[in-house]
Amino acid sequence: MFRHVEIKGTFAMEECLIKNWCRHFEEFLEILTRNTQLISVMCRDLEFCVGPRRDKPTNNRMCRAIADFLGSQRHLKRAEGVELIRKLAEHNRQSLKHPVIRQSFDNVHIDKEQALKAAQTLPTFADLTNLTTLGMEYSLIFENMFPRPSNDIQTIKRCQKRVLSKLILNYYCDMEIEDFRGLTSTDWQFLKTLYPDLQVELSISTEYPTLRELEFLIVLNMPISQLDYRNDPFDKEIEINELFDHLLRCRTNDHLVDLQLDWKWPIEDFVSTFNPFLHACRKLKYLKLKIDYSASGIEALLESWLENRPPSLKKVIIDVSNTHDEDDYPTSINCTEYVPLLKLAGLNIRVNFHI
Repeated sequence: MFRHVEIKGTFAMEECLIKNWCRHFEEFLEILTRNTQLISVMCRDLEFCVGPRRDKPTNNRMCRAIADFLGSQRHLKRAEGVELIRKLAEHNRQSLKHPVIRQSFDNVHIDKEQALKAAQTLPTFADLTNLTTLGMEYSLIFENMFPRPSNDIQTIKRCQKRVLSKLILNYYCDMEIEDFRGLTSTDWQFLKTLYPDLQVELSISTEYPTLRELEFLIVLNMPISQLDYRNDPFDKEIEINELFDHLLRCRTNDHLVDLQLDWKWPIEDFVSTFNPFLHACRKLKYLKLKIDYSASGIEALLESWLENRPPSLKKVIIDVSNTHDEDDYPTSINCTEYVPLLKLAGLNIRVNFHI
C-alpha cells in the first residue's frame, strides 16, 4: 500500500551494526519489490552501506537488491538520489517526471575524478522521456546531463520532443566553483531553444559571497523565474547593488516572478537600492526580504510605494531580525502606518520586527 518511501542510510563504527542494517534493508526492498508500486522514492546516505567501504559479497547483494527493486517499479514519478536516477532511466523512462538528484557522496570521500566518472554514466535530459521537472544541486552531474550545442543531431531531435519545463537548482557554499566548467549564456540559449517553456528556480546559499561566484552561477539567457539568495555574515565581498546590477546585466528581470533575499549586511538606502531593480522586473509578483541589521529606511521604501509601486508586485514579506538599535523603534512605528495604506491600495504586505 506504500506510495512514497524515504530510505536513509545509517552510520555506525561497529561493522556488525552496519551489516545488520544492510540485512534489514535488503529484506525491506524485497517486500517492496513483491508488493508495492511506488510513486516516489528517496535514498540518502547509502555510501556508508554500499560502495568501496563494504566487503564485496555484501556490496553485491545490496546493489542487486536495489536494482531488482527499481526494476519492479513502473509508476515512479519522483525519485531522489544519484544511483536511483541511473537505474530509473533504464526502467522508468515513460513514467519518471520529477527526479531530484543530490550528491550521494560526501566530498571528503570522493574526489573530482570519481565524481566525474559517476556523472558520465547518468542519463541526459534527452534520455528521460516525460521529464517535466528536474531538481538537483549544482554539480558535475548537472553539467554532464546538460545538452550541448555540439551534441549530435539525433540527441538534439530527441530533446526537442521532450517537455522539460522546470529546473530547480541549489548551490551551497561548500562547492568549489574551480572544479566545474560552468554553463555559458550560449549553453542556456541552446537549452531555451530546445525547451521554450523552461523556467529555472535557483537557490544560492553562500558564506563568502563574491562577484566571481555570482557571475559563475547566473549568466545571460538563464530564465530564472525564482531566485532565493542567502548570505551568512562571515565575510562580505559583494554589495547588494552589485547583486542587482549583475541581475540586470543578465536580464534576469525579464523572467523573475519570485525574489527571496536574506541579506545579513547593512543597506544604506532602501529606496535607491530596491526601487530601480523592482520596477525593472515586469513579472515580479512576490518579494520576501529578510535583514539582520538596522531597518532604518524601510519606511521610506514603503512610502515611495504609495505613489509608485512596482506594477506587478502582489505580495511582500519583510522580516527584520536583531532589532536592538533604538533607531529601529521609530521605523517599526512608521511601518505600521504605511502597511495598512498599502493594503488598501491592493498590496498584500507584512512587515515583522523580531527582537
